[in-house]
Amino acid sequence: MARTRELREMLAKGQVVALGAYDAMTARLAENVGAQSVYVSGYAAAAVRLGKPDLGLVSQTEMADHIGRICASTLKPVLADADTGYGGPLNVQRTVLLWERVGAAGLHIEDQVFPKRCGHVAGKAVIPIPEMVQKLRAAIEAREDPDFLIIARTDAVAVEGIDHAIERCKRYSDTNVDGFFIDAPQSVEQLEKISAELKPLGRTLAFNCVRTMKSPIVTAAVLADIGFNLIFYPIEAMLTAFKAIDQTYRALLSTGSTDAVADRMATFAEFNHFIGFSDYLALESKFAI
Repeated sequence: MARTRELREMLAKGQVVALGAYDAMTARLAENVGAQSVYVSGYAAAAVRLGKPDLGLVSQTEMADHIGRICASTLKPVLADADTGYGGPLNVQRTVLLWERVGAAGLHIEDQVFPKRCGHVAGKAVIPIPEMVQKLRAAIEAREDPDFLIIARTDAVAVEGIDHAIERCKRYSDTNVDGFFIDAPQSVEQLEKISAELKPLGRTLAFNCVRTMKSPIVTAAVLADIGFNLIFYPIEAMLTAFKAIDQTYRALLSTGSTDAVADRMATFAEFNHFIGFSDYLALESKFAI
């Protein structure tokens, strides 16, 4: 089954939890632990590819390459950030085609002004509704696979308030997008309001379950009860790895020995098993002269 169809069928049956992967290795880890889907964050891409903040610095083609490497490493459906679509309607169309061709099962496009910034920091601005509607229409028209998921994201809560954010999604629904993603709602009450207003439209409702303290910390089960059927954990693995690596480097420099971190490390054999080293050796031997 195509991964686009698989994702749609999972969403039709119930809630899908997408674990954030910031590279090929973490995508394989997500699959290995039983993730239903994998999510690729623009914030994480900027951090791991450039070592820089999420301020629109990663280009369209850099992001496509990043997503492609992740898609190639897992059999799970991959949903990927597409920022603002990287320009106007024609740029949005190219973005959709690139994301499809590198293997993504879907994307979300946001209504921020370019250059955008991380959705959970201050200083955002949003484009007029008619401009975003045109972008979404362009995206829908561009997709080659009708099962490719296109989600409309709005960052209007911090700029215009929750009521305006919901109204934007209602206007975006006229384009026949597959779902809505209101970023950074500020309370459970706002989550309930989003569901009450938008769930009757019959589209996927997504929630960004990121721990920035901009949005409430809510379990996937509670979100399902409220009405959200697509949940992202976008950067948790990256933040965990950042702290672990920082501590490891400090310990190595201060002690001059790997003994200081040995209890935190996978063994060489364990890691080789995970990446399939013996499988590749067997494949290599198959073609030996």
